[in-house]
Amino acid sequence: MPARTPDYVPGHALLEGRTVVVTAAAGTGIGYAVARRAAEEGAVVLISDIHERRLGEAADRLEAETGQRPVTQICNVTDEGDVQALFATAVAELGRIDVLMNNAGLGGTANLVDMTDEQ
Repeated sequence: MPARTPDYVPGHALLEGRTVVVTAAAGTGIGYAVARRAAEEGAVVLISDIHERRLGEAADRLEAETGQRPVTQICNVTDEGDVQALFATAVAELGRIDVLMNNAGLGGTANLVDMTDEQ
């Protein structure tokens, strides 16, 4: 017997009045799902990604699915200038950051606390 997909649970305004920033949110994976759920829960959302076209497509999908157009910012999380620009845009557009979802995946062989900015 095939597994049944669980019923969808609509939002309950749990993030009403909050701001959420999600990195690597232009695909169809965890980042996009977090951004969508945050919007469904009433948050104002900023999504970022390194891929400009996919970022625009994700913003279009989020608007169609949630009725909210997210703020977008191109960001390569391995570039400190891009990360600084992401935070500057978030504060300028959203006023503050209540939730930050660092979704962009990075590989490495060091413990996070031991990594340098360059790593």
